Amino acid sequence: MIEISLKECMERVDHYIHQIADYPVKQSQVGAVLNDALNLSGKMLRPKLLLLCAFLGSNWKSNKERICKLAAMVELIHLASLIHDDIVDDSPYRRGEISIQGKYGKDAAVFAGDFLISRIFNFGAVENLNEAVSVLSKTVEYMCIGEIEQDLCHYREDMSEDKYFEIIEKKTAALFQAACHIGAKEAGCPDRIVRKLELFVKNLGLMFQLKDDILDFTSNSKDLGKETLKDFQNGIYTFPVIMTLKNPKGKEVLLPIMRKNREEKLSNEEIRQVQAYIVQFGGIEASYEKIKQLSDDNRQLIKELEQDVKITVYLEKMLNDLEVKK
Repeated sequence: MIEISLKECMERVDHYIHQIADYPVKQSQVGAVLNDALNLSGKMLRPKLLLLCAFLGSNWKSNKERICKLAAMVELIHLASLIHDDIVDDSPYRRGEISIQGKYGKDAAVFAGDFLISRIFNFGAVENLNEAVSVLSKTVEYMCIGEIEQDLCHYREDMSEDKYFEIIEKKTAALFQAACHIGAKEAGCPDRIVRKLELFVKNLGLMFQLKDDILDFTSNSKDLGKETLKDFQNGIYTFPVIMTLKNPKGKEVLLPIMRKNREEKLSNEEIRQVQAYIVQFGGIEASYEKIKQLSDDNRQLIKELEQDVKITVYLEKMLNDLEVKK
């Protein structure tokens, strides 16, 4: 009956999300921003992971409300980070819709993101969720460091695989790991299980970012819900670019465009060339191979968990969804 438990818990999570994000001045622009932001919520992957990890513990039923509150906090941290990401990237779209900052301007978006963060941690303190609040505050720090390190690497032609993964472990995987750690610990999972789950979700977070990087080069703006090659045009060279540059022929054709990109805006034709080169010279294929490697590692971890099959089926499905080539 995992499906029923997950559905019931997610309804409680949604309740707490709206409780935490409640804004006293509804008629204000910030209030409108928050209403829109909550409606933009996507697959709720992070709170679902937190709950699934909690279901593996023996105390999850007795701690159900605490766990649902924490899942709501995790989702709102993710939401606040998306609002701030759109501001930093000057992105006009998010998931096919006009982004918060595109619709309301940067000031209102900054206020809304900051307000959410303050409400999240105030809620955690009032509810005596102190250990989890400590984990989440450290996670937000890691996410910020990841963004800062990425900014320092703009337009770097010698961006390495190691540096790329170091950055996305902080930017993307850290919140996945925090969700898993909090859910498993609150539910009383043994440390051995917590460590395996943390590694599983770290790999999942890396896969999630790799898939996002692939779609940036293989989808059109309408399908992706945002401008394609935005990272590339901003000098953020992701895994598909790094792997294309390892191919001598790929490096020969891509490097001149990268150098021009640093000095001036690329034409539509040059952007199409970049997309073609990334596919032609192995950047996309290498990225899928890395996803497959991480997925294989995770399947081994699932075997080692030796837990409820109904729960691990959900984990397997997440891996399958990220492996699919589109």
